[in-house]
Amino acid sequence: MVLLTPFARMIPLPETTMRCRYSVVAACILASFGGVAEEFIERLEVQGDFRRLSVQNIAGSIAVLSTDDMQRSSAQHLDDVLNQLANVNFAAGASRGRFVQMRGIGERSEFIDVINPSVGVLIDGIDYSGLGISSIAHAEQLEVFRGPEATRFGTNAMAGMLNLTSKQPDFRRDGAVSATLANYNSWQLSGMVSDAISEQLAFSLTLDKQVSDGFIENTYLNRKDTNDIDELTARGRLLYRHSDQLQWQLIAHVIEQNNGYDAFSLDRNRTTLSDEPGKDKLSSKALALRSDYNGLSGVDLMWQLSWLSADSDYSFDEDWSFVGIRPGWEYSYFDRYLRSREQWTLDYRLVSDDEGRIGEHTDWVLGFYASGRELDLQRLRRAGSEFRQFDSSLYRDNLALYGETSTALSEQVTLIVGGRVERYKDEYTDSGELGIKQQHTMWGGKLSLNFQASEQAMIYTLLSRGYKVGGVNGEALSRAGDDGFSSLLQQATFEPETLVNAEFGVKGAAIDGSLVTRVAAFHMWRDAMQVKGWLNPDLGPEFAGFIDNAGRGRNYGIEMENRIVLHPSFTLHVNAGLLKSKLGPYVTQSGLDMTGRDQAHAPRFTYQLAGDWFLSEQLTLQASVQGKSGFYYSDGHNARSTSSELVNLRLTYQLEQWQFALWSRNALDKDQAVRGFYFGNDPRDEYAPHTYEQWGEPRRFGVTASYQF
Repeated sequence: MVLLTPFARMIPLPETTMRCRYSVVAACILASFGGVAEEFIERLEVQGDFRRLSVQNIAGSIAVLSTDDMQRSSAQHLDDVLNQLANVNFAAGASRGRFVQMRGIGERSEFIDVINPSVGVLIDGIDYSGLGISSIAHAEQLEVFRGPEATRFGTNAMAGMLNLTSKQPDFRRDGAVSATLANYNSWQLSGMVSDAISEQLAFSLTLDKQVSDGFIENTYLNRKDTNDIDELTARGRLLYRHSDQLQWQLIAHVIEQNNGYDAFSLDRNRTTLSDEPGKDKLSSKALALRSDYNGLSGVDLMWQLSWLSADSDYSFDEDWSFVGIRPGWEYSYFDRYLRSREQWTLDYRLVSDDEGRIGEHTDWVLGFYASGRELDLQRLRRAGSEFRQFDSSLYRDNLALYGETSTALSEQVTLIVGGRVERYKDEYTDSGELGIKQQHTMWGGKLSLNFQASEQAMIYTLLSRGYKVGGVNGEALSRAGDDGFSSLLQQATFEPETLVNAEFGVKGAAIDGSLVTRVAAFHMWRDAMQVKGWLNPDLGPEFAGFIDNAGRGRNYGIEMENRIVLHPSFTLHVNAGLLKSKLGPYVTQSGLDMTGRDQAHAPRFTYQLAGDWFLSEQLTLQASVQGKSGFYYSDGHNARSTSSELVNLRLTYQLEQWQFALWSRNALDKDQAVRGFYFGNDPRDEYAPHTYEQWGEPRRFGVTASYQF
């Protein structure tokens, strides 16, 4: 996308351009300057790939969201952003939605078993897969890679990758602060500053604090804050330019999350009856050291060494009710999961420059990747007056070699060949004195043929292969000795999954910038597909989850993103995705034959229709409609959501360096389900099975004031 930042740099502009103020789109600038406008347009580049290139020149379905794109729906969290994207969905089951699905593929929860993400998360090159993105405030950009990206990212990108980049250090002072007040007793205070310390040293720092009572009323406790939000995020960078050839960067992150978790209701609404509301806490710290060196002949060297430590506390009232709700039928359980995670990663890469090509027309990349991760779990469960504890530990190390070549076959045709070989080794132990060791060697890659029809249009064909590691079903092993659960002994482990993707895409733009379009059609074949299964032998409150391999699956469809300047004062954004997915041969533990059914959390239709309307020199109106069709909640049952449509509105007034915005998300107050289960949990109807759903946010409205300096 080609946009100005929400606060344009302080560049003297002609009078016609001043009418556009600081948040105008490229079309308005073009109307003022004609061909000279290019120097005032910020072109977004993909930072997560091997080379920084425009999204219009990279094969693959990639969306790059700028600050403007995230601001359009007044987004405060990743949940608010993902609804903009075609063929992207998410699941909550916690205080926030941190489990992402792309093209119908991705995990939906994490309890005892360690999840192996199909969609990974990187923040400033640090692996947050499984932890999610805590804050998007003042982010430089968010990149969304759809489809397998094994060559670049490895095992955590079988279905795609989210890559968030925080503010880069700038040797010119740049800063902004913003404050938000909203309903549900919500407020947010955030700020960003970047400046030079010396001629060689610069820094950037982003801080964000969010507080809200949440959207649940607990009538038993007479409280409205049992599902509250209380989050603090800090991200900083320190850049040292040793010379023109060498620069170092130190990156530091801190996250403190102390959210409540009381989301599911026996009455299947936003009113709960829990006497012991849970928590969703996270405390994490991360450091990374990066070096970029271009002093060698024909090759640039980049490496990054990172470390992350995270402790989480996730708990919930398992019965969703109180003692005395139905004597003789009721039960009282409380579940708590204490996790600790310690990891390090090293990514070491050689990238050819103009002098380091193989022959005259080939560029290349060669890299080495290593990581180690230790994951410890302590599950504390109270069942009535009985206390149960389960401890497990998993240590995983990964080693990988990867490479890619880009060969110009002619002035218009480029062939890209990439591959990655990765070996992982797991050592699992638990409190049942069980020890399991696993190791596998996996491979992925891509083959792409790109045809640059003109400077504004590219056509590509892409064949890529991704993979995801296998693992151990700790919950199945811990429950196999219980009455009715002996069949879980057959589910001790699960195998790696692989995916092959065939894709055809077109990317184009009008010379005057009035149209930018990207369209991709894809067909994906999944092998040894990992699905979430559940065993509930007597349909009561006791059940166990496990990960199973379900043979083959297919996912195919089309997605498009368009930006159309209909008038110098009005720009239209149209994103849409069509998706068809099928489960391969799979029969659940309860005997349900799921063969041929749609995969879980894979809506057949997703879309966003958004407009930016510049009403005057200072006033801008932005509106969007985001929707998705209904989808199945699980591969283990047939409960499904209804379709949803969300309307977002934002009215912005710009006054020099100040910006004031009045906004509303989900302005029509529509229900949107973000997680669902099907089982019996209500003693008042003798545990008859129902579809229980967690709802996304209701109508939100607020005001935001921002100041750029």
